[in-house]
Amino acid sequence: MEEKRKILEMVRAGEIGVEEALELLQALEGPGPRPSEGLLRVHVDARDGGKPVRIRVNLPLALADLLEAFLPEEAKATLRGKQVNLREVLALAREGAKGRLVEVQAEDPEDGPVHILVEVA
Repeated sequence: MEEKRKILEMVRAGEIGVEEALELLQALEGPGPRPSEGLLRVHVDARDGGKPVRIRVNLPLALADLLEAFLPEEAKATLRGKQVNLREVLALAREGAKGRLVEVQAEDPEDGPVHILVEVA
């Protein structure tokens, strides 16, 4: 588990790319059945200080734990405010859930509408 965390930290720091990280993670797992090769997609549309924020993150499920590093604090706060536990959603995705896992439309009192979509393709 510690080796996987190190690989994810290397991706976060920009030391290695996603493809290289996938190869390393697969090498750690050794022979045997491979986990789902699904893709986790996250779309966030919001405003921050009046400026539009549009985030599109597409991650292989093997790297889903990196999602929190890409999401702005406003998006995380909106999810928490709607009682969405991001870690539980990611666990569902790793267990094989497909399609839309979360879709939140909310109104930020300062910046206006927020739309967040998390799906597995």
